[in-house]
Amino acid sequence: MSTQPWFATPVYVSDVHENEASYNAIQEELLTCCNNEKFSQVPGWAPDSHELNEDPFNNNVIKDCPIFLDFLHANIMSYLDDIRCQFPREYVITSSWFTKTLHNKYAHLHDHGSCDLSGVYYLKTNGEDGNLLFRDPYNAYATNYIYQVVTSNDSTLPLEQGLIALWPGMIQHRTQSNPTQNERISLSFNISFVRQYDGTCIRR
Repeated sequence: MSTQPWFATPVYVSDVHENEASYNAIQEELLTCCNNEKFSQVPGWAPDSHELNEDPFNNNVIKDCPIFLDFLHANIMSYLDDIRCQFPREYVITSSWFTKTLHNKYAHLHDHGSCDLSGVYYLKTNGEDGNLLFRDPYNAYATNYIYQVVTSNDSTLPLEQGLIALWPGMIQHRTQSNPTQNERISLSFNISFVRQYDGTCIRR
């Protein structure tokens, strides 16, 4: 027998670079969408936090981005395949927004509340403008001796244009300050899966 890592948190990471035509089409579509948005800091947040498009959490900026929506759908299905999901897979995108992170700006530690699945797509990055860090969900148990041993430091998601990541919405995460003069742009989204109480289904 051996010690096994039970209760792992499934975080999905992929990218679009296998198909250059798809990557270029997604980038063009999202950049066009992003350029039509106005950005500002959220009132009440720290003055050195990142900027978001207007009304970010009550809006779905990608509703008219069919190329990206198809790419996102394929990755959600791959994620569900990987975790051997046997439940119905209909879902709605409850919100999506763009984030601009300028020099010395960052995102504070937070989660995405009650949504089932959260994610990010890196639209513009130079790879050195502030990593996305995930807080170990078992960190709260760190007073226990065993968890003090096994609880990790924050896990890092690599920065790469065209990279997409998906994770359970209650996982806390943050970004490091951007030490460069590059403007990092990312797309975030929240997804809830449809519970089929009344027999109706919605894909998105």
